[in-house]
Amino acid sequence: MKIVFYHSIVCPRCLLVGRTLRQLQCEFPDLAVEKVEVTVRPLESLRNGIRMIPALTCRDQRLFGLILTPAAIREFVEKAYQGQAGR
Repeated sequence: MKIVFYHSIVCPRCLLVGRTLRQLQCEFPDLAVEKVEVTVRPLESLRNGIRMIPALTCRDQRLFGLILTPAAIREFVEKAYQGQAGR
């Protein structure tokens, strides 16, 4: 399963989300995280509807906000896994 992580290297909130995703990859071994640096790829981010970082997408699901807690990120990953099992 792939999650796209829209972030910026200068965003401290993004660093925390990245750390949480790395921890979750230990629990979910087939979790692939594609990182999109929004300052380097702004048009791609805008075309995909990303207006705020940090942001996570998986298929048609999105999670974004100024503060993404580890619990919210875990819930997003778990829901994405449940959606994958239903396919």
